[in-house]
Amino acid sequence: MATLRNRFFVEGIVLGGMCGIVLGSLIAFQVGNERVTAARRIVERAVRRQQTVPFELIRQ
Repeated sequence: MATLRNRFFVEGIVLGGMCGIVLGSLIAFQVGNERVTAARRIVERAVRRQQTVPFELIRQ
């Protein structure tokens, strides 16, 4: 019985992974490279909201 559960678990992981790759590829083809690059820049700006040290002012 345990092997049947493990088999279903592995099949679910494989099926989910394949569906994720297919859906991700379809979305990427529909969106296009320019929009993906723009979205990546927006995410990078949102993540980089940390206060940076103004190194120019340290030497004063």
